[in-house]
Amino acid sequence: MYYSSSVDHYFVKLGPGNALAGPLLSDQRLNQPAVAGFFRDVRLTAIQDADSQKRPRFSRQALDLYRWAEGDLPGYAITVALGAVWVLEPTGPMYEMERETFERTVGQTPHDDDVPKIVPVHIAYSDDVGHIPTLLAQITSNRRLSSSTFKQITDDFGTQLAVDHLLFKAGLQDTYPHIAPDHRSLYDLLRCLSASELIALVGRLLEEQGLHVPAPTGGFVKNVDLFAYNDHALDRNIEGVRVAARERFRSGVVALQVRRETSSAAGELSPEVDYLLQLNGAEGDGKLGCEWIAALLRRSSRTRAWLARLLRWVPFSGCVLGDLQGEHALEFRP
Repeated sequence: MYYSSSVDHYFVKLGPGNALAGPLLSDQRLNQPAVAGFFRDVRLTAIQDADSQKRPRFSRQALDLYRWAEGDLPGYAITVALGAVWVLEPTGPMYEMERETFERTVGQTPHDDDVPKIVPVHIAYSDDVGHIPTLLAQITSNRRLSSSTFKQITDDFGTQLAVDHLLFKAGLQDTYPHIAPDHRSLYDLLRCLSASELIALVGRLLEEQGLHVPAPTGGFVKNVDLFAYNDHALDRNIEGVRVAARERFRSGVVALQVRRETSSAAGELSPEVDYLLQLNGAEGDGKLGCEWIAALLRRSSRTRAWLARLLRWVPFSGCVLGDLQGEHALEFRP
């Protein structure tokens, strides 16, 4: 099926941590690919009788999954499991299966009172996670989506654009509908980075300006994503990031926290860090934003090339990064 570029698409989870993706999609233990929703003891008749315009007494996701199976919510369902991304479309109506039968056939349900809801699907496209944008490969780290069974993919420009790219590459969509004329800035480009890629970008920028940046902390140091060290005899001021000089065999050091976006531009500077970088954050008093990254990218040609390779899947990346080459500044040389 070929959907119009104006339709919505959905994230689907197949059991806790996608643990049932193998039996349902790969092994096809129900004799065809399928997705399964777990909404406790809600019966199919209650879902069928619900008014789609009103909030149901049960999970809204159950009604949305039912309507998707019926064709009332056109669009693909997407999940990442078994080292691959799966693009799914419904091929039949929802039906329910008693828990005991489901557990004998497929696998364990999350709750003792579950009545699994099954939707037969067609695998419209599948690809190795190494060949898709990192933001999409890590979609299960998106708490809004990963805490859900069936959820519309919204509110995150980068994830929506990554889905556009996947469907365009698969021949299932002929445009990138989320790229509007006012969505082609460096800020929009940086929103296409995953959290780990943004941390890596900040580390590379600081390294190219002469600091030593070891591996990210991986979340094991409270609120700190990166440490940056000045091993030289002069203090450094890198677009407002001040790092003391080496003194008595002790390098100067700052701790940084890196965030993609939050609901508030006025992010709080945690006491454990010296600087907070937030893409949509207001700058000043230890807070950095998109303009700080832009300033450093203009004077960091190696990192600019790395970023261009990383985000070459974004159609407007070449234009945005090309514009940054117009201004040159001397790079730090110890």
